[in-house]
Amino acid sequence: MSNQTVYLLFAEQTSPFDDEELIDPLVGIFTDEAECLRIQKEQPRYKISWEERDVEDAGEHTIEPGDTVYAYHYMATYRPTPDGGEAIELLSDAPVEDVFFQEGNARKKLEVGDLQVITVGDFRLKGDFQIIEG
Repeated sequence: MSNQTVYLLFAEQTSPFDDEELIDPLVGIFTDEAECLRIQKEQPRYKISWEERDVEDAGEHTIEPGDTVYAYHYMATYRPTPDGGEAIELLSDAPVEDVFFQEGNARKKLEVGDLQVITVGDFRLKGDFQIIEG
C-alpha cells in the first residue's frame, strides 16, 4: 500500500459565531504545493497556511484533482450560523486527524468523529464542505 501526499489548506478568518474570535478552517485539499502558494498570493486578506498529509489508503491510486477524499475530524460539533447555515465548530477546535481516499475506511471513523467530503482542488473560503456526521 503506497501513501499519497496531499496539502491541507487553511485560511484564518473571523468566526461565524463570534466576530471577535478567529478560526482557521480547512478550505481545500490540493496535490500540488504550488496551488497553495497561488491561493496565498490571491487571498492577502487571510492568513493562508497548509500542511502536508499522507493519504494512507490510496493504494496504487495517485490522488489527482477531482478525486473525492474524506477529512476525518475527531469529536467535532456543529452550530447554526447567523446566516441560517450550519458550520462545524471543528473549524477552531478539532483538527484534521486523517485523510482517506476510500469512503469505507473513512466511515469506520464515524463512531468517534465526523467527516468532511472534499473534492481535491476545490477551494471554499468558508470551509463549507459536505459533512458526514458520526
